[in-house]
Parts: sequence; structure tokens; C-alpha cells
Amino acid sequence: MLGPAKRQEEADLPRRIARELLTYIRDQHLTQGDQLPPQTVLAEQLNVSRTSLREALASLQAEGLIEQVHGVGTFVAEDPFSIKSSTILNLNMTEMIREQGMEPGTSEVIVSLMGASDIPQEAVACLNLGDTDQVLYLCRVRTADGQPFAYVVSYIVSDLAGLGMDPDSYQGSLYEYLLENCKQFITEVEAAIEACVADENLSEKLGVPVGTSLLALHQCHHNAEGRAIVSSIDYYVQNPLKLKVIRKQSGFRFLQKDHSP
Repeated sequence: MLGPAKRQEEADLPRRIARELLTYIRDQHLTQGDQLPPQTVLAEQLNVSRTSLREALASLQAEGLIEQVHGVGTFVAEDPFSIKSSTILNLNMTEMIREQGMEPGTSEVIVSLMGASDIPQEAVACLNLGDTDQVLYLCRVRTADGQPFAYVVSYIVSDLAGLGMDPDSYQGSLYEYLLENCKQFITEVEAAIEACVADENLSEKLGVPVGTSLLALHQCHHNAEGRAIVSSIDYYVQNPLKLKVIRKQSGFRFLQKDHSP
């Protein structure tokens, strides 16, 4: 008989396969109407069973990301880079840094519990907090090849099972931490971007002079059930990277980081 941990691992497998499939679509530059390889080939490439693969494909079809035509094949249903709920648009910072050929890292982590009255109102509204609710307050300096890449301030709902207070647990991707430890899969992010300048705190964290132009990305992260579980503000150094965005009716959508010319 399978233990609870093993049963949970098997239950999470189709979700992880779905994410790998979205990564495949992105890496292969597939767009609306393009056909995916046969299921036998995909299962072999991902080293998974056909049963788990079919579950993952069914979930992606339910989200409108792919279309399965009986006897013909599996196709990309829409342009992945315009799909609001696609994980492709919700690339975590670790993945973005790696995609640019750089090594992701974290040079500083601060973890604490805070009350709703002590955090920004935008975070309270995003997370739908009550006056007595608490959040896990997480501040990190993310690096690329050892250089400051972004200063990230995150507010995470504190009632997630598996959420810990150990700073060493937050050295890598927050998305991966939430999936592995809390069984929470981020599927949608509402985002807005604005220009700002470095104050003394940001100057110290990012290693830039006070008054340096920065980009601030305000995000509200939703899980697979549609609940907002993380509110964050990412402060990006504009050199040597630049932020590319696409504007949608719901606001600005984060895409990726590219090297500046």
C-alpha cells in the first residue's frame, strides 16, 4: 500500500508534466495550430507513463491551451504568449536567469511573520486579508552570475500547509518551493510595472547609487484554484538586462529578460 507522501507525489505528477509540456511549447517556439509530437514520443521524452501524460494533456486542454483531435494529434490551441493563465507567462525568476545563460543565486534572505496592518494595502487587497490575518514576509536579493539581479519583497498567505520559516529554504525558486513543500501551483499572475528610483535601502540591496532608475514589477500570484496566495514587488536593475512586457486589457504582462544591446 502506498504511503501518504507517495500518493501525494503521484497526484502531483500530471501537474508537473503539464508544466514541462508548456516549457516544451515555449522552447520549441510552437504557436497556434502547431502540432505536438505523438503521445508515445512525448511520454518517452519526458520519461513518464502514457496515463500520467494523458492526464496532463487533459488538464491543458481544459485550460484551452491545447486541442486534442481524435485520430489526428495534439495541437497548440492559442498563441502561448497571449494566454493569460499560461505558466509560460509566469516564468519564475530562477528559470528566467538560466534562460539567459546565467547562474541564478540568492545573496540575502529575510523571513518573518507580519500582520495585515503592517504590510502595503495592495498586498492586503491582493490576498484578501482580514485585519487579524498574518502573512509570511520574505525579502530576497536574487543574483545572476553573482551580481544583483532583483530585490524581491513577497507576502505569502500564512495558512499554507508546509510553509516554513527557514531562510535557507528560500535560496531558489519560490514557485518551486511552493509546489514542492506546499503543493501550490501558480497558474496566473496579475502584474503591473512602473518606473522608480533607488532609495537608500534599494541602493544597498542592489549595489547601485541612490537615484538610479529601476523597474518595479507589482504582482498578484494565483494558485490553480484561483486563490491569490502571494503578493510581490520585484525591483529590477535595468542594466545589463531589460524587461520585455506585453500589454493586455488586464494590465501589463511579464514575459522574459533579455540582454541589452
